[in-house]
Amino acid sequence: MDATRTARPTAEPSPFATEVDDVALSDMRETCPVRYLVVSGRQDDGLWGPIGALWLTEDTDRGGFLVHPWGTYLGAEMVRGYRSALRRGFTPEMIHGFWRNEVWIGSNLHVDEERAARSLALLNDLLGAL
Repeated sequence: MDATRTARPTAEPSPFATEVDDVALSDMRETCPVRYLVVSGRQDDGLWGPIGALWLTEDTDRGGFLVHPWGTYLGAEMVRGYRSALRRGFTPEMIHGFWRNEVWIGSNLHVDEERAARSLALLNDLLGAL
């Protein structure tokens, strides 16, 4: 199998399945520094913890939301919201700025302070370890 391609199911996927984002997978291979915000909330098992990380490349041209393995439900909601914002004309920088400046008091989500990572792949490893 070609390493640059992602496996796609041959049958029609479940309506509840999340789609694989080929752009984010190709971004993982790059070593561009990223800024990120860890988003915490109720994980799939009902416990509080990280559900993912909102990321933005240093050049602010690309961004997205990495979903934590234990936060697939709320993480998928964040991805849908991110993609919806892009379709409505918001840039990755504008979306990141919105979440960076939000204050969550009495909410079901918490956004940590902005941090930096050397690459998206390293951020993915960090998120998996949280």
